Amino acid sequence: MGSSYHQLYYHLVWSTYRRHELINVEMEQDLKRLIQDKIIEHKSELLSFGCTTDHVHLLVRLHPAVCVSGIVGEIKEYSSYVLANRIYPDSGFRWQGGFGALSVSEKDLPRLAQYIKNQKDHHCQ
Repeated sequence: MGSSYHQLYYHLVWSTYRRHELINVEMEQDLKRLIQDKIIEHKSELLSFGCTTDHVHLLVRLHPAVCVSGIVGEIKEYSSYVLANRIYPDSGFRWQGGFGALSVSEKDLPRLAQYIKNQKDHHCQ
């Protein structure tokens, strides 16, 4: 079989349950690591990560065999389980159902990556 070419970039967004402000600075680093681990497991790449106290934004490049809703479901299930049961058992951490997913053009990646990294600043305005 010949080689294949793909550019599958997505901006993904989802919230904590009822948009409760559950994500603190300490939890943010653990959350990023958990999300990145799951993305790498699917031969995909986390290009940018940003969050506020009640939601996350990701910019990802997905492997063509990966289903967007499938990987988001796995990330949410895995990260909420680990955060709520292992790392922060008293946090009551959980994600809200649903998510947003937007396809992204390669030319828009630098601007969007910066926007995602600056989520805290963006939401303070």
